[in-house]
Amino acid sequence: MGEGYELNKERRHSLTRGLLRLATFGCTVLAIVFLILLILSWNDHVQLWWATYREYLLDAQRQVEELDNKFYIIFTIWFLFIFKAFIPLYPLSLVVAATGAVFPVYFAVPINLIGIIIHYTLKYMYGKRLGQGAVNNIVQRSETIRVIMKTDDTGNPWLLVVFRLIPFFPVNPVSQLYGALGFTYWKFLLLSLLGYTPLLMSYTIVGKNIYNPLSAGFLLPLFVLSALGAIVSYAIRMLWFYTEKRRNKNGNINVKKES
Repeated sequence: MGEGYELNKERRHSLTRGLLRLATFGCTVLAIVFLILLILSWNDHVQLWWATYREYLLDAQRQVEELDNKFYIIFTIWFLFIFKAFIPLYPLSLVVAATGAVFPVYFAVPINLIGIIIHYTLKYMYGKRLGQGAVNNIVQRSETIRVIMKTDDTGNPWLLVVFRLIPFFPVNPVSQLYGALGFTYWKFLLLSLLGYTPLLMSYTIVGKNIYNPLSAGFLLPLFVLSALGAIVSYAIRMLWFYTEKRRNKNGNINVKKES
């Protein structure tokens, strides 16, 4: 049974390493693609070709800007943040970008910040209601995860910032995890906003420029997000690698002492 447990643990570690490698590779490929598109968008021939199609998007932009009942739209956006906390059918980045597509950036950013705060709070409270026992079943399966996650009994604060910095990373499990660990709420919220605000700004700008997807305002934030995702996921890979290496080294030392 002990051998089977060790085998399953090694498989889980191998899967985690594989997912981290895939995330790094995927984000790197996306960064290269967006960089190439950004360079091509400066070409005069491409700009001339795009001008024949851009009028349709500009017409759509004018229709959106002329929408009435903007307050209803704001509450609908906040409802989507709330709904996402319970039923994750769509990425949070899509809601943030949609807000940027409807409102000017100086309105869209505070609307999105309020929505993000509501969303994080709901998932944190849900995790807190579950309690630490529920999350221990996950964390204790891997000694490496336990070492990385817990600097004390309530969770690693700076890892929370790192998680928020990763584009396309699911936000619900992270909020729920830190709530279940009993992490201080205001500290959780401030660190979450510290990590997610660069992404929120980028997604909002992308939404603002969605009517001109070959513009620098659309492609440059996507390139930055993808490059950031590659760097952060690679950093987590290295952290995982050195944590495992140190843990295995300490384990070997303890075995030698016992013998």
